[in-house]
Amino acid sequence: MGIFADEARSRLANLLRMAGNSERDRALIIAYVESTPEPPPLGPRGIHTSGCPQCWNTMWGQRDRDGRPIAVCARCGFVKEADSGLS
Repeated sequence: MGIFADEARSRLANLLRMAGNSERDRALIIAYVESTPEPPPLGPRGIHTSGCPQCWNTMWGQRDRDGRPIAVCARCGFVKEADSGLS
């Protein structure tokens, strides 16, 4: 299968492909996908993550509208200036 077809699949479809036939695993994956936001698109610098200082969840590296590196928490939405790894 080509790269384009693989990229066109939803995150849920990709994760369910790894679940096998276990109904319990499939239910846990569906609950996880429904309760977490989509990761940001993969940019030329890759995806950068860090830990949120407020809720300890994953923060995704992003850029604000002025192009400055920021990190946004996937759970609580906390925003901070990104560490040097994103620049």
